[in-house]
Amino acid sequence: MPSPRLPWCPLAAVAAALSLVLHLVAQPTPPREAADAAQELTRGPVHEAFGQPMVFNPTPGPVVAQKIPELIEELPPDQKPEGDNVAWIPGYWGWDDEGKTFVWVSGFWRNVPPGRTWVPGYWHTVDAGYQWVSGYWVSERATEVEYLPPPPETLEAGPPAEVEENQVWIPGVWVWRETRYLWRPGFWTAANPDWVWVPAHNEWTPSGFVFVEGYWDYPLLNRGLLFAPVVFTEVPARFAFTPSVVIDVRYLAGALFARPGYYHYYFGDYYDPAYTRAGIYPWFAYHGSRLGYDSLFAQTSFVYSRRDPQWAARVREVYFDRREHAAARPPHTYRQFTEWARRTDPDGTQSIAFARPLSEISRTRDFPVRLERLDERRRETVRTQAAQVQKFRTERIRAEQQAAHDLPRAGSTTDPRTAAPARTAPARVRLPDAPRLTAPTPGVGGTGRPTAGGAGAGVGARTTPPPDAPRVPDVAPSTPPRAPATGAPRALPNPEDNLRPPVGPGTAAPPKERTPSLTPAPSPGKDGSGTRVPPGRTEPPSRTEPPLTAPPARKEPPAATPPPRKEPPAATPVTAPPAHKEPPKAAPPKKDKD
Repeated sequence: MPSPRLPWCPLAAVAAALSLVLHLVAQPTPPREAADAAQELTRGPVHEAFGQPMVFNPTPGPVVAQKIPELIEELPPDQKPEGDNVAWIPGYWGWDDEGKTFVWVSGFWRNVPPGRTWVPGYWHTVDAGYQWVSGYWVSERATEVEYLPPPPETLEAGPPAEVEENQVWIPGVWVWRETRYLWRPGFWTAANPDWVWVPAHNEWTPSGFVFVEGYWDYPLLNRGLLFAPVVFTEVPARFAFTPSVVIDVRYLAGALFARPGYYHYYFGDYYDPAYTRAGIYPWFAYHGSRLGYDSLFAQTSFVYSRRDPQWAARVREVYFDRREHAAARPPHTYRQFTEWARRTDPDGTQSIAFARPLSEISRTRDFPVRLERLDERRRETVRTQAAQVQKFRTERIRAEQQAAHDLPRAGSTTDPRTAAPARTAPARVRLPDAPRLTAPTPGVGGTGRPTAGGAGAGVGARTTPPPDAPRVPDVAPSTPPRAPATGAPRALPNPEDNLRPPVGPGTAAPPKERTPSLTPAPSPGKDGSGTRVPPGRTEPPSRTEPPLTAPPARKEPPAATPPPRKEPPAATPVTAPPAHKEPPKAAPPKKDKD
């Protein structure tokens, strides 16, 4: 019986003609010794040290009643991306509320942001169970941390109507000054194809809020070597786990989601409409919404829209195609993927590998990450650094517990919002000695000599040193943002409203294709309420994944006038997040309680 025709092939041909990256690989093979104790997933949480969506109004993390397993012994692989700036960041347990089980978020190789060190997240004990406290990147020169009272609700209302050329919008933030919070308004700054500016933001902890100043980080393709999360069927005594299945980040453009309630990115099959109702949004819809900001999407959109002004529209097309056609969605496990690949492509000539064993990466010529093998001395150094990160995590828990002594005891409910600490004055605590993950980075702040490289070069490639930090506006008293000339209050849209671009007078309608439709079909739960998160699929899909550095090309739409401030001419680079949809003249939406 002949193999079924792969539906993505015509799109892949068009994509190749448009210089989009299409990665054709041989049929993947199962990783060594992993299937007995672990099942690698091709969906789930992304390690928070890889990236986090910025949340405008941070709240306490999710509470889990089930006891948290002990950390497993995790050994780094014997291959790493080239470069002295790469460090191993250990994994941790994440909670899968859909499967009601714990998932091991595997450690990974990270291209460390210049001048930063990682403060690991942890599970905090509360009356109702265990509550997640997020990690964050802090200056490696920091010697103390200041825990602050809760900031007021954000005043961020998005950029002004005029879109600045070659600029990206940086949202505003509340900043503590002496005895009160002052508002630092948002601003435009020059977009950079080699660097991502992570805006200043506030992080929730059980001891109070921590202000994290903005910093430069690496683009999506340059961040590191990401490994698949794992569900363990059992953890034998004296068990040591080494991650071995790599997630190809080039495929994340059409499969990356923000979950602000969990302060994590998620990847893979979260296309069903029920996931949006559960607070898991595609990254393009979360960005520019009233819930938060996505610096990764802002920079990635800037880079790829310069090559293809329709890039953001194609990302939407991929999302709605998979939302409306379950057969187009990626598998949920690595095993399902390999079984499907054997059936549909026995010769291994057409398969696109969303995930693959680390052993195959070094033999793949066009993979964006160049690897080097660790000798015994370097392996010991990496293990020591990983142990220091875990020790730093333990010391953080102890320090924050001590800082929380003067706070009221957390409530006994599972609603995390009722367990928020009521700090009324800041408290400074000595920061435990943070591990130095890399050697000092030359040229931080723009003083070094630029080197060759670019945003798509991948980890191990030479890149330009980061420029000077953007000049931020002065803080101001808590006055609301100025309303537009029309007199209507300006408010950011909900993520659901960002799924489709606005269509109205002077705005070109989205191109019509077989997929997607203008209105996604609802997907009610078993009880008809439409609120249940769908169970994971057990059958693999009938077609493969499109490339993720740029989604598959679609048919050319009929000639139409480009929308104002949304799609500039092909010769003009897109440099700012998409213009936001203006809401009706009514009261702005209520604050999201997620």
